[in-house]
Formats: sequence, structure tokens, C-alpha cells
Amino acid sequence: MTERLYLQDPYLKSFRARVLEVRDLDGRPAAVLDRTAFYPEGGGQPGDRGTIGGAKVVDTQERGGDVLHLLDAPIGAGEVAAEIDWRRRFDHMQQHHGQHLLSAAFDKLGAPTVSFHLGERTCTIDLDAPYGKLDLPRAESMANDSIWRDLPVVARDFVGEERARLPLRKEPVKGDRVVVVEGVDASPCGGTHPARTGEVGCIAILKAQKWGEGKSRVEFACGARVVRLLHEAGEAISGAAEALKCAPADVATAAARVADESNARRKTADGLLEELAQVEALRLKGQASPIVAKLGRGAAFARAVAQRLAQEGATALLAAVEDGRAHLVFARPKGAQGPPMGGLLKEALAVLGGKGGGGPDFAQGSGAPEKLDDALALAAHRLVHP
Repeated sequence: MTERLYLQDPYLKSFRARVLEVRDLDGRPAAVLDRTAFYPEGGGQPGDRGTIGGAKVVDTQERGGDVLHLLDAPIGAGEVAAEIDWRRRFDHMQQHHGQHLLSAAFDKLGAPTVSFHLGERTCTIDLDAPYGKLDLPRAESMANDSIWRDLPVVARDFVGEERARLPLRKEPVKGDRVVVVEGVDASPCGGTHPARTGEVGCIAILKAQKWGEGKSRVEFACGARVVRLLHEAGEAISGAAEALKCAPADVATAAARVADESNARRKTADGLLEELAQVEALRLKGQASPIVAKLGRGAAFARAVAQRLAQEGATALLAAVEDGRAHLVFARPKGAQGPPMGGLLKEALAVLGGKGGGGPDFAQGSGAPEKLDDALALAAHRLVHP
């Protein structure tokens, strides 16, 4: 059995160990050591990375009770020097212990944690409580209060009567190890945690949402990640403020104003497009039905013209090229006899190598423009000669 140094000292950054064997895992060499400070993935916490004997450790996994260090290159037998990626490890310690404190706060507010995921950018916990009943500000405040009180964190095995006295927040999955912050939380866990809650720095709830039936998901970040996310948010707001020609504090108001102006312009443009489509439909109506034409104002215009022609009693096989794609719009009066528009479109799109669909009276789709004339000619022929 590998001696797990990270359980004794989560602050151990480098150590020496003996290579017991090198296996294959997912196509990579995976070293088994007699002792290790590398934490294997588990309990929502990713596996550690670092170096062993000059090779990079790209992941650490547990298989059948053994700790496997996945390497980017093979290593030989004997004693080797090893070093974990401390910056990444400490980040995980901040996020994982922050999750304990946040879950403890939610648990006291009637929202027990179901699962936890520590991501590369943010973390999430799934709660057994509906989103509408979460008191997010209070839970965040309670968790941060536990951090700023800088309480001692005890992480060790508890057994017998001592274990029975602990107010465990959840039942253990395996082992006797419990992470305890007196008066705040006692939770079975085999992960790496700081010596004091103050090292978490802070917790920020980023968002929450409904997640499944009667449950919710909370996204959060702790410690250095909060600082990084704050910088990113500041840069994004500054960029938006510059584009909107306003102060950063006025971004929301300016964005709302621009959105209202954009909606008004879109409604005006839609009205003008409809008027133009009526004029174009009137011009095309003089042709014999079916009306086959290529229009020059894009797919939305072709759709409006086709629908207008169908309302006027004509069958329209229209096309427009937009953004390098040929768009087909086929329409006929409701209930008209003859081949369904959806069937004609399917045959025409086969010529263009495109996709689309529709029903008996209306269909639309797009494909490559090179054989657009052939596609329209085929559809017109099938319509006249079913």
C-alpha cells in the first residue's frame, strides 16, 4: 500500500519515493510509488499534477486502492524526486474547503448538498432544495463569516465514541477521516484542506439555477479565483462602458437603452421588409404560376415574398443567396392540390447538399449555391410533372 503523505501534511510540496511499478492507464505510463504527496481524484476534487523523476504528472487517479501517477513519459525503477504543482494544489484546497463551509451554511438553512464539482474555473454544488427557497445572500454571508473568523481545521481519523459525538453533516462513504471546524461543520472527507479557515480567503456565489426536480445548482468560487474573476469582470465592464460611451457604473442603463433602440429599429426594418415584400410579390404575381425566381435581399425577404404570393393564390419557388448559402423557400395556398412543398424542397436540397424541411404548403432550407439554378429547375419540373 502506498503511504499517503497528503493526509498527514497537505502542505508537503516535494518528497522522495521509490517506484514500485509502472503500469499502463489509458495509454499512458502510470507509476505506483511507495509513498506520495499527490492527491488522487475523488470526492469532487481533481487529481494533483507535478513531476516525478523528471517526467510530468498529468493526472493522479486511484484504481483498486492504488494511487496511479499518470506520466507524459516513462520513468525507471528506484528512488525518484517528486514535486507537486503547489499553486494548483492550494487552489484546490481553497475551493474544496470553501465548499465544506458553503455546504454547511446551506445545510443549516435547510438545503443539504447532494454533490460537488471542482472545475478549472468555478465550482458547483447541487442542493436538495428548490431554487426558489434558497437564501443565497445569507448562505454566502455565513460561509464568509466562518472564513474570516480564521478557525482551526482538523482533518484526521475519528473512531469509536469520539466519532459518535461528532455532528456529522453527512454519512461517510469510506474511511474514518473527518474534516472538522468546531461549531461550523463536521464532514467525512479524504480531500486536502487548509489548517485554518482563513486560508480560503473568501467565497463568492456567482449564480444559482433550478437543477432537476425540486433541486438547484449553485456556482461559486473561492480565494484567488474570486480575485481573478473580479479582474475579468472589471475588464469586461470597462470594455462594455467604452463601447457604450458611458461610465462603468452606467453600463446596465446604457445597455438597456441600446437594446430598446435596437428593438425599435428592428420593428421598423421588419415593417419596411414587409412593405417591400408586398411590392415584390405584386411584381412577380404577373408571372404564370408556379413563380420561380431568385431574389437579392436575403432569406428573410424571400420568405416574406413567398408567403405573400401564397396568400394571393400563387405557388412560389423562391431562392436567395446570403452569407455564402443558397436559401430555398417554397410556398403555396393552403390546401392547394399537387405535390407537397416539403417533398419538392427535399429533392431540391439533395441537389444542393443541404438541409431543411416543411409541410404541404410551406417549406424552407439551405445548401451550397453552386447548383441553385438546377435545384429550382428540378422543383419546377416536379411541380408541373408530378
